[in-house]
Amino acid sequence: MARRSVPDTVITGLGLITAYGWGTDAYWSGLLSGSRALRPHADLAAAGFDRTVTAALDDAHLAVTAHDAHRLHSRRSRLARAATAQALREASLTGLGPGTLVVAVGQTPLADEADDSREGTTTRWGREEFAGPSPADLPGVSPRAETVYLSQACASVSFALDYVRTWLRSGCGTTALVVGTCVLNAYEYAGMAITGALSPTGARPFDTARDGTSLGEGAGAILLETAAAAEQRGITPQAVLAGAAARVNGRSPAASDEAAITDCVLAALEDAGLERVGYIHAHATGTVQGDTVELAALGAVGAPRGWVAVPVSGHKGGIGHLMHASSAPGIAAALGFLRTGTAPGTPGLDSPEAAGRAIDVLTAPRRLPGAPRSCLVNSFGFAGNNSSLVLTSPDGSTR
Repeated sequence: MARRSVPDTVITGLGLITAYGWGTDAYWSGLLSGSRALRPHADLAAAGFDRTVTAALDDAHLAVTAHDAHRLHSRRSRLARAATAQALREASLTGLGPGTLVVAVGQTPLADEADDSREGTTTRWGREEFAGPSPADLPGVSPRAETVYLSQACASVSFALDYVRTWLRSGCGTTALVVGTCVLNAYEYAGMAITGALSPTGARPFDTARDGTSLGEGAGAILLETAAAAEQRGITPQAVLAGAAARVNGRSPAASDEAAITDCVLAALEDAGLERVGYIHAHATGTVQGDTVELAALGAVGAPRGWVAVPVSGHKGGIGHLMHASSAPGIAAALGFLRTGTAPGTPGLDSPEAAGRAIDVLTAPRRLPGAPRSCLVNSFGFAGNNSSLVLTSPDGSTR
């Protein structure tokens, strides 16, 4: 059956803040260097947590003008604002007008009623650091923009990108923004501690000695448009969102499911019309069960399709797990590969788990001049929230 022709959805801007620094250049440089921004966190130890290795941000970077300080009292709001400003600059936009779509992702929307006792502070432990971000805090966003709040655990950004692509393809609009943040707070950290998923030593994805994940702080904002809208503005896209799958499989509250992940990856590839990709950016949290299942699923997809040593890596051993926003660094890594032809390594990985013939887990960056300019980005969350995205080069050189 012939594939129905639908408008391309393209990425024209990406703002990113991680423990590697502010902006995608700082992130890409840190990822290629293999450096690890994970450190024991004194505030977490003081709060009674015994596993405190995280990738926290320096609050000195979170300063805002006196005009905005009253409203943007949470660290989460300030990060969302800064990442959005970066994305708008990359896309050569000054703002988002009426009729555009803004999708904010996180645990829960920020309530209208503020805790006045915390105004002007940037505490890590207030309720405002658990909720949000709020689209009202974002720079250049019209009050008449359409807004959606989406929460799909650690696959939230990927689910949001799939939602946006459907919205754009349906002719509802031409421009959309996805924004998510992660800041350390007592509520989410206690939840992760209860699951036993946190590492006492720091995340080491795919390593045979791995012992759990580590949380990080940061924010991501991704600007998407129809290809026609980008062309009309004279903008060269960074990538085409060629394939997407977003599924909920509730067979386990926390553990990854190999069959569900395999089906998700296959659906994204089929949606993109591809049998293989040039690089895979894995979810790769550093948990023993999760990493093993992801490798097995990728092998199950690749072996019958003749994959040989397709490169796989992840970022969480460098900047930690950004929870609901964790797909944003994965998208940034995919864009880096499409731009440079280099696949990054996996920070913290010394002794890779055996992965079979189909895939090759990278400990260090690898230049891949002959590889297809296409990427798979995996994002998996608790409660069976699974998503896979396929990004391709905007010039169409996918094979």
